[in-house]
Amino acid sequence: MSATSTPRATWLMCTHREDELLHRAIRSCLKQTMEDFEFLLVVNGSDVEELVPALRQAYAYDDRVSVIGTPVRMLNFSLSLGLHIARAPFVARMDADDVAYPERLEKQLAFMESHVNVAVVGSSYDLIDGAGTIKGQVDLPTTDRGIRRALRFRNPVCHPSVMLRRAPVLELGGYLGGQNAEDYDLWARLTNNSQWKFANLPQPLISYNVSPNGTARRSRSAYANVAGVQLKQFLVTRDFGWLIGAFATVIRALFLAKRP
Repeated sequence: MSATSTPRATWLMCTHREDELLHRAIRSCLKQTMEDFEFLLVVNGSDVEELVPALRQAYAYDDRVSVIGTPVRMLNFSLSLGLHIARAPFVARMDADDVAYPERLEKQLAFMESHVNVAVVGSSYDLIDGAGTIKGQVDLPTTDRGIRRALRFRNPVCHPSVMLRRAPVLELGGYLGGQNAEDYDLWARLTNNSQWKFANLPQPLISYNVSPNGTARRSRSAYANVAGVQLKQFLVTRDFGWLIGAFATVIRALFLAKRP
């Protein structure tokens, strides 16, 4: 693929560190059955000046890989920056400690190209620990109706498993949500436009590393951001399902939060 051609898909990954989990994740993205893609790595945080040249050198052998940097640490900024730079009409998200299965891009791209009204397609996923041992499988609702119904109360779309249709996400302003809720906020805003649909493929297409994220996503701050999205949706739509979801999130924050 030349630098001037348009790839069929863009991988979008963000990181603030370099370790073996990052390299494992990148390798899984590069070893796909569908090879017409670009891989965009957004490095953020205080170590960006050291990490960017090191990672560029590490993947200089593959011209599909681009590494950019920003000192802004927040994930929502890095994701929107990546969406701005991405050249493909479809963007596949990936976290820096997960593993993409080889057929992921091929399956999701085929689905998106045959379902032109779908803006977001995710998948079921396997749970792994830091060593890569599979601990279980999580199945998610597969239909637009089921996903929209569940969204009022929880996040039924696994963010690192999704492929996004870039144009409608850019039209919405990209990622605007708070920490640990940037994806949930985007899905909620997408529900306000009935033109665009959601889907999850039933087969697992990634292994999701549960080791580092569980505490952060159960923090009081994370619950607060989710409740804020739900309350905003209630005020915009007057759908009491969102208000009930916000109340349930507040209860979970009071009794299940792991730290302030």
